[in-house]
Amino acid sequence: MKAVPCSTAAPLSIPAWRQSAQTAWQVGILIAAWWLADAAASALHLPFSGGVVGLFVLVALLLAGWVRPAAIELGANWLLANMLLFFIPLVVSVVQFTQLLKSQGLMLFVNIGLGFACVMLATALTVEGVCRYERQLRLQKLLRQRAARAAA
Repeated sequence: MKAVPCSTAAPLSIPAWRQSAQTAWQVGILIAAWWLADAAASALHLPFSGGVVGLFVLVALLLAGWVRPAAIELGANWLLANMLLFFIPLVVSVVQFTQLLKSQGLMLFVNIGLGFACVMLATALTVEGVCRYERQLRLQKLLRQRAARAAA
């Protein structure tokens, strides 16, 4: 079975320097959105983090059409590609707490493994659902276009 890409956007044919500038701008926009959502979550004393608030606000803006996916695509792709860099402090913490790892290490790794598996599964199911939904919308649009051509 051939994989169908989720995004149908044409490859960008812009100069490398401009693409880098757009990526930096979009990363800055995403960081500012996170910062604002974090400030709002703190001010409203919400029981969850600003990242979660920002995620829901961004999804709502994308679904409403107020933010186009292309407006944040380069920045989001760059952040995802470099995500491992954001976990370096975790590695440093593991080195500092070797005694805890010796006494509770197995239980910690089982819990981390289960949490990781749950996050990956939820992410995979969400992405698959969104891609299926996009494919369904494209199919409906093509069928409407064909019906309009046949009627004309």
